[in-house]
Amino acid sequence: MTDIEYRTAATLEVRHSERIIDLIAVPYDETTEVLRRGRWVTESVAPGAFTGVRGDVTVNRSHDLENPLGRVASFHPTDPRGLRAELKISRTAAGNDTLELAADGLLSPSIGFQPLDEEWNADRSTVRVTRARLVHIALTGDPAYKGAKVLAVRRADEQPPRVATPNLDRIRLEILAASAGMDLTSAT
Repeated sequence: MTDIEYRTAATLEVRHSERIIDLIAVPYDETTEVLRRGRWVTESVAPGAFTGVRGDVTVNRSHDLENPLGRVASFHPTDPRGLRAELKISRTAAGNDTLELAADGLLSPSIGFQPLDEEWNADRSTVRVTRARLVHIALTGDPAYKGAKVLAVRRADEQPPRVATPNLDRIRLEILAASAGMDLTSAT
């Protein structure tokens, strides 16, 4: 059986009200140094390596399979940036913490995967994963890829920008003044 590999990428968006984290689980064509079977190699993932990915994939914290946070709601393996996924985070204390930490840019996605097909260079110092099976997605503070960061956050508790309503404001002020027995028309 092939060893499970762990890799990280970029979070695109956190949607608090929906409890969704939109992210690039692993970027395509980006290299990183990884430890494989006791030695460091340069690894990249080819576009299409996760074509056909589906199924019930769990989300956990720091690759701890006993610390679940939710499930993958949808996959977008044809995104040119990498394997894109939308994570549905459970309504738990750990899930709430995860949404806040991801929104603050303190967590990055990482994947556990099994390489199925690979291309190695002659001295076996560089490997390109051309086909792989996704095992899980983790949220971690220690990303393998430099591009692993929160790119955009949409928070449910943010207030929309106030639209100017000068006429409504004037009418409300006149009503308030009239109820207090004041005449604002002479003040202008």
